[in-house]
Amino acid sequence: MVQVSLSLTIDVLLGLQSLLIFLFAGYEYRTLMHFPTLPNQTGTASSFPPVSIILPVRNQARTVSDCVSSLLGLEYPNKEIIVVDGASTDGTRELVQKFAHEITLVDEQPLPEGWVGKNWACKKSRGELLLFTDGDSVHATDSLARSVSYLQSENADLVTLAPGTILRSFWERLLQPPIFLLIMILVGGKLVNDDHRQNAIGNGQYMLFRREAYDKIGGHYAVRDKIIEDYSLGRLLKRAGMRLRFVTASDALGVRMYASLGEIWRGWRKNFYTVSERNMLPRAVTRIFLMFTFLVMPFAVLGYGILLAAATPLNVYLIAGLFMSGLLWLGMVMLDNSIGVSSVYALMFPLAIVVYIFIGIDSTVRGSLGFGFSWKGRVYGKPIERQLEPSPV
Repeated sequence: MVQVSLSLTIDVLLGLQSLLIFLFAGYEYRTLMHFPTLPNQTGTASSFPPVSIILPVRNQARTVSDCVSSLLGLEYPNKEIIVVDGASTDGTRELVQKFAHEITLVDEQPLPEGWVGKNWACKKSRGELLLFTDGDSVHATDSLARSVSYLQSENADLVTLAPGTILRSFWERLLQPPIFLLIMILVGGKLVNDDHRQNAIGNGQYMLFRREAYDKIGGHYAVRDKIIEDYSLGRLLKRAGMRLRFVTASDALGVRMYASLGEIWRGWRKNFYTVSERNMLPRAVTRIFLMFTFLVMPFAVLGYGILLAAATPLNVYLIAGLFMSGLLWLGMVMLDNSIGVSSVYALMFPLAIVVYIFIGIDSTVRGSLGFGFSWKGRVYGKPIERQLEPSPV
């Protein structure tokens, strides 16, 4: 009797887990399939307002020259480039100085009391539009003209782009696509473009603001205690009732975020715990639990079902495992194919999630105990837990 009851309980739990993963796959399809892309059309020279491009850099000697060169090569008639150096120690500043006759170089420190580097750069800028980008990005010559035209046609206050991902090493191809997938699902994918929803995102690799909108939400000063400041800016903008547009732009922008497992670990570690505005610890623990339950356990169920198949070919573990794992694999195969990554890496999806879970555990321990997160020669502490509110500049 006890054995029958236990078997029934297991069947119910497997059925429930299968149903939830089916719903998860449906949500994934709804939010990520047919994702909007940056249109190709551009306006005429007379329709392009002045744009101030603000590029913060710190210890990015490996990529900064290519980035600045691509910004200088933008086919846009009315732009200025302001590079904010965050006290680099690896030669980044010296590389940027080679472009001194074509850009404005701003030192992040010293700053007026209460300012952060990006706000100080804005103070010195003249553009009606502000483009924030990263030192590991490479821009196509028409990318800015297309982004400005799209912002104007959509009457948007912020356009942020999902770039083409440059993935070269084994660990990049294994870990980055699943992490991108989880982030997109977390924010709601293309639902961020619905003005009636609070879903929001900001990708610091490319954020094109109307200056008045940026000032209204308080700019980077309003999120000065946030490690994931771009995401926080996107949420502030939506809460203020303004228009956000998020589109893919693999032919306009390329980014190689991290080049090794160590960089991937440290980079995502600083984000995992701090992505929540409040109740960081319980939310981080919940995310770890959900990832293990719904993204790792289905493959363990499948493995157990395969072991039992010799004696019981159509056992419930095999059927449920194949169903759940197949849905998860299908999603990863479609994503990898869309960004030019071999489907072989999609088959290693369980390994990628296990590694990311350990990154999450590391982040949660460090964040909850106040150890901080090391990144580019600095240690960033746990941000103050408070409701995001626009702050006057």
